[in-house]
Amino acid sequence: MPQRAVEGSGAVTPKLEPRRRIVAPRDAHADQVCSLDKEAAARRSEPPDAFLESARSQETREDGATFRFAANPGMWERMSTFVDEEGECCPFFAFEQCEEGDELVLRIIRPPAGDGRPTQGGE
Repeated sequence: MPQRAVEGSGAVTPKLEPRRRIVAPRDAHADQVCSLDKEAAARRSEPPDAFLESARSQETREDGATFRFAANPGMWERMSTFVDEEGECCPFFAFEQCEEGDELVLRIIRPPAGDGRPTQGGE
């Protein structure tokens, strides 16, 4: 993790740069249908709805959704696990997770319309 020096009263205190993780879609051309079944759901660390409901706020955007969480200890790891597991059943999503002040932000991003995938019927 890169560090930068913080100016102060002569002493230099290292300060970590905010974390940021971008996860590209595993398959941007996959059908936009979640493939989560009972067996896969049972293997997940926590139910996806329970994780997302723990967000401070949610914003629906044209390209997906943004969730803001309190930057509590362990939340970055929970978010990373969610991203990894969600990418398994919804490989068309991209994810961005980052630190912004006292919050952790998760952006779930849908592929753009007209991404070159064939429409139903092969047209």
